[in-house]
Amino acid sequence: MSENNFSNDYTNLRLLHTSRYGNSRVFTATNNGKKVIVKALKQELADDAACRASLRQEYETTSMLDNKYIRKALDFVKIEGLGDCIIFEFIEGKSLAEHVRVGTLSEKQVKSVLTEVCDALYYLQRNGIVHCNLNPDNIMVTAADCRVKLIDLGIPETKQDADRELLIKEMEFVAPEIIKGEDIDNRADIYSIGKIMEFIGERNISKQFGAVATHCTQFSKEQRFDNISDVRSAITKGHSFVKLIILAVVLLVLAGLAIIYVPKIKANVEKERSERLAVDFDREVEKMQGQLPELCKKYELKSLTEGLGFDWSSDSLKMVEGLVPYLAMDEYKDKALQALQQEREGIAKSRQSDFDRLLLDEFKTTTDSIANQMRSALTDPTEEILLNEAKKWYGQRQ
Repeated sequence: MSENNFSNDYTNLRLLHTSRYGNSRVFTATNNGKKVIVKALKQELADDAACRASLRQEYETTSMLDNKYIRKALDFVKIEGLGDCIIFEFIEGKSLAEHVRVGTLSEKQVKSVLTEVCDALYYLQRNGIVHCNLNPDNIMVTAADCRVKLIDLGIPETKQDADRELLIKEMEFVAPEIIKGEDIDNRADIYSIGKIMEFIGERNISKQFGAVATHCTQFSKEQRFDNISDVRSAITKGHSFVKLIILAVVLLVLAGLAIIYVPKIKANVEKERSERLAVDFDREVEKMQGQLPELCKKYELKSLTEGLGFDWSSDSLKMVEGLVPYLAMDEYKDKALQALQQEREGIAKSRQSDFDRLLLDEFKTTTDSIANQMRSALTDPTEEILLNEAKKWYGQRQ
């Protein structure tokens, strides 16, 4: 496809997610009757040469992969209004992060997910590829059979002017050597899967991988597992990891002797848990807010006779599903309910704006004698004044 030709094969584009600190936007679309995922750059970066080259590199790397646990890249096209885009297969399911937050996976399923992630990473390792961006949001779990699909391979996208403290929280699953810009190998992905095990354990889904996670997340990559096969073996065969477990017990006993530090350690753990929970909540609210433009289009007022009331219960239920964990927490319940109310108010405000527009157009063009008199009496017919007169005229008609 030439530089200036746009593909018309993708319709029903709907914004799914905008990267908070990164460069991309993700949409759903339809192609030949099938749902697909469209990844594009943010509007302000659509013409940035470096960002376009990075997007192209992601496609060229991913399109060469053929593994059942890795999402397929289908095409690289230009779409009008979006620019360069990667087309990915659509995966019916939820991210591991969503499952863990709601607690919908059993311990057996968690173990299966982790071993399949290891299988996918082993395939990447054999092909000389490091994922570099492995986190619970980038591990999809299919709805039909609870199978893994890795998505978003590549160096994590970051804006240079992003707040560093928030940025580090956003990159909590990224190996230290990546953040520091050092040379990397497959042990960077081993660090990430260890952090994912910790993420699962902190939410009380399964704590059986704590010792494995500790070995995976050593700051120095030389002290981690050497390859992903060893990680998989440690997950599936706990008895092969006895030495590390014994060492962990000894360390716990020694830590118990330093009882003076225990309260401080607990406070730090609670602080980190609270900070992570806040980030998770902000992500969920941001995801809701990103859907408002599409909802406003869906509930657009077409006629003055429709009435301003609307029923958005089905869309509200979808949003509540993502907020369920927070509605059960006193510190987040009010914020969660407020976020839902703001979505409703945003739609209501949009409908009122649609009504005002329709009413103003009607008032300007009608040949009604009363409207003619009201318009002719105006010495300064600004849009605001015309709208006020239109409301008076409309009230007289009711």
